[in-house]
Amino acid sequence: MDTFIFKSVDYNPEAQIITLGYAYKGGPSFLEIVHFPDAKKNLNDAEAGALQAAMRGLHLAAGISYYKAYCPKNIQIESNDLTKEEADFFFKFYRHGLGEFSVENDIDLSGTIRFPVSSNHHLKPSDLQLENKCVVPVGGGKDSIVSIEALRQAGQSFRMIAINAGKPILDVMEIASYGKPQDAIHIKRQLDPKLFELNDAGAMNGHVPITGILSFIMACGAVLYGYDSVVMSNEGSANEGNMQFGGIEVNHQYSKSLDFELDFENFIQKTALENFKYFSLLRPLNETGIAALFSKQKKYFDAFKSCNRNFHLDKGLQKFGWCCSCPKCQFVFLVLSLFIKREKLILIFGKNLLNDETQEDGFRELCGLKGHKPFECVGEVEECQQIITSLSLTEWADDMLVKKLSSELNNEIIKPKILNERALLFKYEHNIPKEFLEHLNAFIRS
Repeated sequence: MDTFIFKSVDYNPEAQIITLGYAYKGGPSFLEIVHFPDAKKNLNDAEAGALQAAMRGLHLAAGISYYKAYCPKNIQIESNDLTKEEADFFFKFYRHGLGEFSVENDIDLSGTIRFPVSSNHHLKPSDLQLENKCVVPVGGGKDSIVSIEALRQAGQSFRMIAINAGKPILDVMEIASYGKPQDAIHIKRQLDPKLFELNDAGAMNGHVPITGILSFIMACGAVLYGYDSVVMSNEGSANEGNMQFGGIEVNHQYSKSLDFELDFENFIQKTALENFKYFSLLRPLNETGIAALFSKQKKYFDAFKSCNRNFHLDKGLQKFGWCCSCPKCQFVFLVLSLFIKREKLILIFGKNLLNDETQEDGFRELCGLKGHKPFECVGEVEECQQIITSLSLTEWADDMLVKKLSSELNNEIIKPKILNERALLFKYEHNIPKEFLEHLNAFIRS
């Protein structure tokens, strides 16, 4: 399997389906399907041209799921001539997006990924005037809930959007729309089953930059559903990497980082849709600040879920609720312990993770006391340390892990109220338009 080929990309307006074709030279071929239910069926020439431009990027982005099976040095693009701008963007996307994957498979991709430039021209983006509307991707966790409620409080019109929505996402949408989520956009992405057969047969597998892939899908959705802005809910903490490997900083959350956000918006505006906007409403805050805001949204307490077992691709491994043993569960429990009453938080999760000796290694990794920052969407090491020590001043003080870990940390013990105030200050650079920044400010002050 020494050559990976990007074969074709097509849109069927009647079926509302984008089909993405890939193959290994002399090996298996793949067809991925992305279904856009209730999208526009009759596109005018300008809309059709804009969609074709957006689909170029989606084809190259989604291919990472199939390329990773063997990671060959040779890449062929049969669907389009590749420009230097595209080659440069997708080299970085694959290199950093497969950072965690390279650690998992102990493979150095620094001299492997090569996108061949076959065109000396520059792509001209569509100047289609997209509808002045925004969408908020819903993931089922606390972050998108904060964005939804901030925009609602400001009177900002928006639609919720989800790709392959599972029960937690549907539950959150139900609550957010007061039981009437008919206006939500539901897109379906279907990976080729042959990919899973390859994995079962021993092909390489591991983490891909899923948020990046879904962002390209939503860029296509801007034409098909009619919106000009995608309002993400990624926090400033997502910029922090996990470890160094193969000459780069590996960041599990690379495609949630500001670096990717700026690259992606610029790429879409320069190559596909010049009037498209993409930004994270929560970027100025860390996870502690977002948890403080979420803690006021009590109607979601029994519905929101962040544990990735809810969203596992293998249906047999899916588990609804909180597994209470993964880094994601451990971190969300930790950060919410500052703001939600002890009895209620234990009820939400089903157990007290901070008084369970089997959780010690996980919390040590979160606090930088062992190994490296977990490969998960968790907060910064520094803020985890600060939370643990601050909990020593609260009703959690006598829990085993609070006592044990806080005694090993030398950082200043900050009163929870002061930590809360500091967490709601803008700490990170962002890409938020002025109008939406005012919405966030107003929500924080309320």
